Amino acid sequence: MTTEAVNNPEVGKNTEAFQNTGAIGNTELVGRALARAGGALRDRQDPAGYWKGEFETSLIGESGEVIFRHFLQLPDDAVTAAAARTILSEQTATGGWASYYRGPDELLLSVFCYVALRLAGHDPDEPAMRAAARSIRAGGGVEAVDNPTMLAWLAVIGLWPWRDIPLIPPELVLLPSRCPGNIYQIGAAARGIVVANSLFMAHRPVTPAGFGIGELLADPRARAGRLPRPPALRAATALSHAYARRPVGPLRRKALRTAAEWLVRTQEKDGGWGGNWPQTANVVMGLRAVGYPQDHPVIEAAMAALDQYVVTRDGQRRVEMWTSVVMDTALAVSAAAMEGDPGTRTAARRGARWLLGNQVTELGDWAVLTKDPVPGGWPYEFTNNTNPDADDTAFAVTALRRLYPRGSDADVDDACDRACRWMLSQQGKDGGWAAFEPLRWQLPGREALARIGFLEAPSADITGHVLEALGADGRGRGAAARRGIRWLRRNQHADGSWPGWWACYHLHGTSAAVTGLTACGVPGTDAAVARACDWIVAHQQDDGGWGEDIRALHDPRWIGTGESTPSQTAWALLALVAAGRAGSEPVRAGLDFLVRTQRADGDWEEPWHTWVVHHDGLYWRDSLLRLVYPIMAMAGYLAHVDGSERR
Repeated sequence: MTTEAVNNPEVGKNTEAFQNTGAIGNTELVGRALARAGGALRDRQDPAGYWKGEFETSLIGESGEVIFRHFLQLPDDAVTAAAARTILSEQTATGGWASYYRGPDELLLSVFCYVALRLAGHDPDEPAMRAAARSIRAGGGVEAVDNPTMLAWLAVIGLWPWRDIPLIPPELVLLPSRCPGNIYQIGAAARGIVVANSLFMAHRPVTPAGFGIGELLADPRARAGRLPRPPALRAATALSHAYARRPVGPLRRKALRTAAEWLVRTQEKDGGWGGNWPQTANVVMGLRAVGYPQDHPVIEAAMAALDQYVVTRDGQRRVEMWTSVVMDTALAVSAAAMEGDPGTRTAARRGARWLLGNQVTELGDWAVLTKDPVPGGWPYEFTNNTNPDADDTAFAVTALRRLYPRGSDADVDDACDRACRWMLSQQGKDGGWAAFEPLRWQLPGREALARIGFLEAPSADITGHVLEALGADGRGRGAAARRGIRWLRRNQHADGSWPGWWACYHLHGTSAAVTGLTACGVPGTDAAVARACDWIVAHQQDDGGWGEDIRALHDPRWIGTGESTPSQTAWALLALVAAGRAGSEPVRAGLDFLVRTQRADGDWEEPWHTWVVHHDGLYWRDSLLRLVYPIMAMAGYLAHVDGSERR
């Protein structure tokens, strides 16, 4: 049991454990734990039918909001003071700020938090500020920050020279849709940010912070804004500034007008862009830079949308950068359907109806380069009709089919048919699936752009989830599924694992691949599935659970290794049970871990960040998923033991 479990009075009240109870007793213990968890899940459903956990990431949102409001000259002492309290509450013992639970001080995040505190009125001589500056200098100083996109946020308040930031030319929006480098070859999650950044980079506005950050330089003789970048990036920066000084006037004016019109056209009904805080904030900055006044209806609607992401509690101000409502609801519907209690299944049906009402039925960005586009996906958030994604669409289809087999509900059949047609249209040429659209980038720099979230390639976790959905809808032996299976076989690592992309890391990718393969009829005895399961078993922790630390993304020594967590343990169990290993000792030990660590209220503790937005420092956790995945794992185990689906 973890230190948190020992110190938390809610943990350990459930004293049941397998020990020597035997197979029947083990099943009874799992059943009781499952019933408690099902009750907790029912209690967390919103009256509207959806489920939504708390989306928690690093303080890049809270610190970014302070910078954003300063740039827009929206001073509000109460807002900045609340944000400052939040930032100070998470300062580490070494003075900086970590981007994930128990992680080291992260340089970029620490710089942002320090700057936000300065903007909130904190003096650099305060003990907390001196400690933060020491941490930043120890990490290489502000001159070691190497993310030019994020440095632009310091440039707009005069703390970083624009000359050292590669500029995105707005003329990109004028390129034909099939021309290399056009905006539709950029990842869907970054497309709006790129267009918005091109607007304020064209004007390079500055709202001075009113102070300098020389104390954050590791070398007092150094000058901020002379990064030791690769020659190609340095050349691109110089060329972008050379053109920015003497653009082709008519072309530049047309590009700025077209980019602004594109952003306005893609504004969602809730006033935001992309269903998230970062993209909406970047668009507001871009439109303001080209002259949209603060009282313009587009800006006012956007500011109201940004307020929806703010959570105030106990005198602190937090920003939910994304809202994981569709993912949470779809997975909760699956879990509730599998749990089997009549009351829980009723809750699942309410959730299913909410999902049906939130399917995207209009064309978006994804349709521009899609042949014969058919809408039907689901987004991750409450509102993102422009860019639904394959992962959440797959979760929704799988959830609906757990409740409504084909032919039992005409509305569900229609929704699943449109969703599957949409997913098939977004399959990559190589057979895999990325979260949003196929990888279409045709210019150099693919890996570097993917690392900072500008592009995304097909991944094992998305491909596995789509295959699971296709199998649930009766399409597991179709041509598209066979191509997806071949993609997984080609991309399996020699040790039997697959790396994921959107969660940590090989454990998530391997679990998704196994459940996807088996849902499409690949047996557990298949060599690829067997090797994957052997890898999972080999990485079981001594306490019976599974865990993989965020550090695995950058340090191979951590792959498959970390403190056990409820959700990651459940990922492993779902794969092993799907592959026919429900009766094995590793599964018994994993179930024992879940039963042993369950709280008295049916939930679990999970402070670790196990999900990923960008691999270069933006990670998140969801307070609902620590409950949903164990329910699915325990219910799946009991269904296998019973020899029939729990309906």
